Parts: sequence; C-alpha cells; structure tokens
Amino acid sequence: MTDFNDSELPKVLVVDDEQEILVALEDLLEDRYRLLSSTSPVAALEIVKANPDLAVIISDQRMPEMPGNVFLARARPYSDADAILLTGYADLSAVVSAVNEGAISGYAAKPWEPEALRAMVAAAAERQKLRAALRFEQSAFLGLMQASADQISVLDRHHRLIRGNHDRVENATASDVRDKDEAALASGSYSEEDLQSGGEDEDERWTRVRRIPFGASDSDRHLLKIESDETDRRLAARRLHQAEKLQALGTLAGGIAHDFNNLLAAILGNLELAERSLDKPDRLTRFLANARSAAGRGSAITRRLLSFSRQRDLAAETFRPDEAIRDLEELVARTMAGRVSLTLDLQADGAIHADPGQFELAIVNLCINARDAMANGGEIVISSARAPAPPELAHAGDCIRIAVRDNGAGIPEHLRDRVFEPFFTTKPHGEGTGLGLPMVRAMAEASGGTVTIDSRVGEGTTVTLWFPRLEPVEAAAAVAAQAAETPSLRVLAVEDDAEVRAVLVAHLTGAGHQVIEADGAQAALHALESDTAIDLLVTDYAMPDISGLDLYRVASERRPGLPAILVTGFADVEDGSVPLPVLTKPFTGDQLKATIARVLTPAD
Repeated sequence: MTDFNDSELPKVLVVDDEQEILVALEDLLEDRYRLLSSTSPVAALEIVKANPDLAVIISDQRMPEMPGNVFLARARPYSDADAILLTGYADLSAVVSAVNEGAISGYAAKPWEPEALRAMVAAAAERQKLRAALRFEQSAFLGLMQASADQISVLDRHHRLIRGNHDRVENATASDVRDKDEAALASGSYSEEDLQSGGEDEDERWTRVRRIPFGASDSDRHLLKIESDETDRRLAARRLHQAEKLQALGTLAGGIAHDFNNLLAAILGNLELAERSLDKPDRLTRFLANARSAAGRGSAITRRLLSFSRQRDLAAETFRPDEAIRDLEELVARTMAGRVSLTLDLQADGAIHADPGQFELAIVNLCINARDAMANGGEIVISSARAPAPPELAHAGDCIRIAVRDNGAGIPEHLRDRVFEPFFTTKPHGEGTGLGLPMVRAMAEASGGTVTIDSRVGEGTTVTLWFPRLEPVEAAAAVAAQAAETPSLRVLAVEDDAEVRAVLVAHLTGAGHQVIEADGAQAALHALESDTAIDLLVTDYAMPDISGLDLYRVASERRPGLPAILVTGFADVEDGSVPLPVLTKPFTGDQLKATIARVLTPAD
C-alpha cells in the first residue's frame, strides 16, 4: 500500500443514491483520499468531466437515474480512473456489463467488509498511479524521439528495431557497428564513441554514438542507441581553436617584427664585414658563421610560426612535453617584448598523450596571461616534473606536472573559481576573450588530465597542468643511408625563383651531381621529354603555372618510378600529407644530401 502526502492524496469519486452510504464510505476512506461524492450519477458525470485526474470511481449499481454499469460506461471517455462497482444484489449481467463497458477493476457486495474495501480502493489507486507514470514516460520518450535531431533507436537482443524516430534497413547495418551494439547488450554497460566519415572529396562528418542497455534481466535486455551529429560542434571547435591561435599570433607580431629586424641587421652586418675580410680567412669564416647563425634563428622562428598557425584536425599523439616546450621557447620569448624574462626548468621524466597543437596553444596562452599580469615587468617560469597525481586523478598513478608561474598581480579569491568559465575574463573590457583558460582546461581534460590554479593577490599566479605519465616512444634511429655517400645523379632542379634556384643548383653540383635547371613546370616537362637519363626530380612546390606536386604527378605518368623531392616553405605541406619526401625552406646542403639519400633508399 502506498502512502501519499496530503497534497498528493488520490482523488476518489463516490456515487450512491443513498446519502447514508456516502457518509459511510467517506468515514471509511477520508483519511487516505480526497473524496468527491454525489447521489446523482448524472451530476457525477459532470464531476468526472471536471476532474480528469480522478484515481478511483466507486459507484453503486442500482440507482434511479441510471444503473452503475451505465454510468461507468458513460464516464469512461472522460476518465481512465480505476472503477469499483458496489452492488447489494448478485446481478451477474450488470457486473459483466460493467467489466466490458465501464472497465471496472473489481466489485464489492453490500454490506462490505471495511478492510477488504479499503484494500481494494488502495490497490485501484496504486494501479492508476502506475498507469499515469507509464503514460508520462511514454509521452516523454515519444516527445524526445519526435523533437530530437538525434537518431534514436531501441533495439532488442536480436538487433531488431523496436522503437525509433527513423527508417532503418537491417541489412544496411555495418557488421562492426552491429558487433558493438551486441557487445553493449551483452555487457550491460554504457558506452560511447566518436565516428568520423568523409574527407578528401567528401564533406567531413562526425557522429557520437551512445549505447545505453536497459532491462530487468539478460533475456529482457534492450539497447537505447542515440546517434548525434557532432559535425557543427567539431567545426565550431576547430574554428575557435584557430581563432585562439590567430589571437596569439597577433600578440606575437610586435615582438617578432622587432626581433627579425635585429636578425636582419646581424645578417647584413656580418655579410658586409665578410666582404671586407676576403683576404683574412679567419675573420671571413667568423663573420659568415655569425650570419648563418642569425639566419638559422630566423628560419626556426618562421617555421615555428607557420606550424603554430596551421589549421589542422585535432589529433592526440604521445610526445615529450619538455621537447615541445623547448621548441616553443624562442616563439614564447617574442611575446615578452623585452618586458618579462622567461626561465625554463624542465625535468619531466616521461611523455604525455595530447594534441600537440592544443598543448602548444595552451602554453602560449598561459604565458601571454602571465605577461599581461605583470604590467611593470617580472619573470615567468615554466617548469615540469614527474609528480604524484592530484586527488582528482588518483587513478592515473604518476603524472607529468607542467606549471606556468608568474610574480604578477594575482587573482582575488572570489574570482579564482570563475577563471575557467567560458567568456569570463579578469582583463579590462575589450582586452580578453575569456576563452584561453577554458580551452586550456578542455585540452587537459580531453587528455585524461586536469588543471589547477594557485594565486595570491600581490604575489602572483601558478597554473598547473597535470597529465597521466606515459613511457616515451623513442624516435627511430636515423637511417644510415642518409649519412652515406650517394652516387652521382643526373638531377632536374625546378625552381621559379632565380636566386633560390642558384643556391639549389650550387648545393647539388657541390655534392657531385649533374644538374639540369628549369624555371617552371613547362620547362621541366620539356626536359623530361628530351632527356631520358634524368635520375631525380627536385621541384619547388609553389610555382605560377602548376604546383610542384602536380608536376610530380604528370612526371610520374610519363616516367613511372622517377624519384622526386618536393621543396617548400609552406607548413601545410609535410611528410605524410604528400606521396614524396619534403624538404622545407630554408635548407642546408647537409639537409639536401640527407633527403636525397632517403629518397634513394628503398622502403622496408
């Protein structure tokens, strides 16, 4: 028997033409129900219409205006309340009629046994409550399926569609998808996965599939499967990620322009001094080495900028965070604009699994925030170490802890818990998006880690990233053939910039190769037609007529198997994204030799 609060007492309508009977029933039931009563079945019909939430109707059978079975049959279109028929006569035909037309759940003879009638009414109220709950669940599920943009399916243990808001052809179900559905049914455990489709010539699509098994027993288990189109969210995240990069690059621009002017001054100055020292070999060598070193620093900065700004899919990799931070050091130093010093204390023993681009963006954003917190200058320290996991990552074992610390203004305690909220910023209006720290946290959590912040007003702020520690995957040893001497080759060198072509040709001839020069794709194709002894194609990527990649494809059709190297200054063209080795500008003679050796070495 179910107990109800006073505000939730079930409504019971009692109908009997004898007032004494109504009083007796009210005395019996009033402590557990809200009672409505009438001596007229005609008037009782109006009560039924006005009270659709009735739980139970108790009706006498023999009444002057109409018998109880007729009253209950007429009430049925307006209410699905449980009905009980009271009768002082064994009128079996009336009872049968009441069952068939009035949908009664029971009947009691007069005089009734009080406890038996109370139990009958309680059971009837409970059934009505369960029916109401079932209707609500059915209505909620139906509304969810009809209104949801997701594809919702209910599958039985034989993988048959029981309910759904879509058409489904059983034979079209991929076997691996069916296997995953059946595995979820067998385990009884919730699971989810992200699936990617398209790419190349088709639009990319992302789908999140959630599998929710339910049922009282294994034999009665069903699978609720929800497939959500995540494409718009993924693309928005990609655009937001790129926007954050561009914002960071904008911050870098001033410092980089200043630094490049210094590098150019060093290069030009050392070259001028070298011209004056042609008769002094020692000084000439020193000046040329200084110029080369400055140019190398400029090349490293440019390459890092191109890589950092490149829009790419987010993809987790296992890498050493210390190496990633060291690669960023020069780039981050440019953001300081001479106002803030940068110190690295990197002692992490291990690797992490994260998206390298997001990791780099997180470090740059944290450094920019730290710099902005020190208007009068200061120091930023980036440190890393192997450390025990914080409480929220206790399951992860040892962690890699990466901290970015400043000695700036600090954050008041009442704002500290809000800094990870999207669009919340402690910076003046118009100077911050409020997206940097939320993206840092999202990156850390997506990698199985977390982020913490410790800040004191007037003392500074430390933001700490925690990642589960992994054993590093060591890079494979360099191929021995890259350092070996290569045979003399007949090389077709294609470059539309005359100065760069002159350097390329000089490196090739200096390595002992015979060189045929071409200033573009058309000249290169003509050379391939007229000279069948060409052993290697070295071509620039960006050229005015057709790209170096397209030139390679045409050349491969005319000379199948011809080895080739693509030379480029673009970060978007990398090994793995094109079907041939890539040499990135600017390059040294040794790098060119190693690439030629690699292209001539057969793959294992």
